Amino acid sequence: MTRRANKNERKRKTGFVRAARAALAGAAARAVSPTGASARPPAAPGLAARARVFAEALLQTRPLAAPGTKAAARAAEAIRKGTARPAGLRPETAERLATGGKSLGALLSGANPKGKAGEIVATLDVRGMHRGRDTGMVNPPKRIAGNFNDIRVSPDMSSRRDLILRARAPDGRLISIPTGQVKTGTAKYIGKDLVRMAETPGHGKVGYVDARFANADGSPRAAADAFTRKQAARLRKAGVELRGVRDLDKRAARLVDDIRLHGADGLDPAARGRLSALRGDIARAYGWRGVAGRAAGAAASSAAAAAVLALVVQAASDGEIDLAAMGRAAATAALFGAGATAADAAIYHAATHFGAAPEAARALAANGATAGLCLFAAGADILAEAEAAQAGDIAPAGAVAGSAAKAALDILPLALAPLGLAGIPVFVCAQIAGRQALRRVRERDRKLKRAIAEDMARAGALHARLDRMAADYREMRREDDECDRLVESALGKPVR
Repeated sequence: MTRRANKNERKRKTGFVRAARAALAGAAARAVSPTGASARPPAAPGLAARARVFAEALLQTRPLAAPGTKAAARAAEAIRKGTARPAGLRPETAERLATGGKSLGALLSGANPKGKAGEIVATLDVRGMHRGRDTGMVNPPKRIAGNFNDIRVSPDMSSRRDLILRARAPDGRLISIPTGQVKTGTAKYIGKDLVRMAETPGHGKVGYVDARFANADGSPRAAADAFTRKQAARLRKAGVELRGVRDLDKRAARLVDDIRLHGADGLDPAARGRLSALRGDIARAYGWRGVAGRAAGAAASSAAAAAVLALVVQAASDGEIDLAAMGRAAATAALFGAGATAADAAIYHAATHFGAAPEAARALAANGATAGLCLFAAGADILAEAEAAQAGDIAPAGAVAGSAAKAALDILPLALAPLGLAGIPVFVCAQIAGRQALRRVRERDRKLKRAIAEDMARAGALHARLDRMAADYREMRREDDECDRLVESALGKPVR
């Protein structure tokens, strides 16, 4: 191989390593960006409890029975008989209440949304109690019905009893039984309302209240945070039996807040808690400490991966290991890795400054930094191909094809983004395999061109030899003709 060919080969290899180094820096920077934060961290115990209450509220939006069924007729009859409206309910109105669902917002309609939320909390604990769960209720029912089917909040806003217990009769019929009043608020309001309830026919004498208002035997509790002695005495005199629901007032207030927040963001409490935790993790990751740590990790990962790739490329090219070239590749990749992390952080803070949600800003930053580095790597590869074509190492058509193939390898990090750190080995293997395949194809192309050139040289030499033989033949003919003329002149007659 001539000196010029050796020089061109060294330029080709240098351009190859530089382009590969840039591409790998982009992949490593994408892999160490904060994509590993879980989108679904475990919910805190308090959030899990709120989520259960919220799920109960969703259940209470369903109708009591399907229209046109016997269960719907029986439920409508129970609602009609249990109403406290002076004029009563028409049968069609009661059936509409039994078969019509509600939205979450409609559950809290009325003058006392916290009271309606308290009814939902009470249904959750009564349901759990019938399913064998310890709900912490003070003075629970002495007997748990074995034929329990469901418990619902009465759809009639003026019902004498707030809850409807649904059970299976011995003949299999689903029957609805109004039961209990749920009261939230101050001790004065609760005491006055429960006394009035007990003294009004048809309202019953069982009240579900916050656990702090009830003693273990169901009697009213007199304390600084509960009833006064006078209020407790009036309740005992009225014969009211209390069932204390754990943290009824707090859970009801939280449910009101959760339903209102759901109307704004469409999330349940557990999902909202996970989202809040995720945003906290993202904010910490994009603080100065998080960015510095990720930049160091990106630099180290990029440097190591680039050094490995440079080593493999050198070993596959000519078997000679150039440590200086490996060091330059590692240093350049480390610079790109740290720079990509800095660019990622800059894009994130710019996006959040303009009002983007943290998770959206994080995705935009990661994709933006990766896309920028991929474009840079693709540009470096295209420039290397152009230099090789200008030096005469490859044909212009081969440079175009090589640029397209290398650009496809350079944008591979975008497709491997969901794999995170696991995408680095895949990317490195793809880079090595793809570029080695391209190198081998071009090596075979060069061998074919050399073979064609050698064949053309042989053909040229053969043509030259034939030309010399033809010239010798013509010279021999000329000398033969001259000999004939000499003989003719000597003999004086033509020579045959």
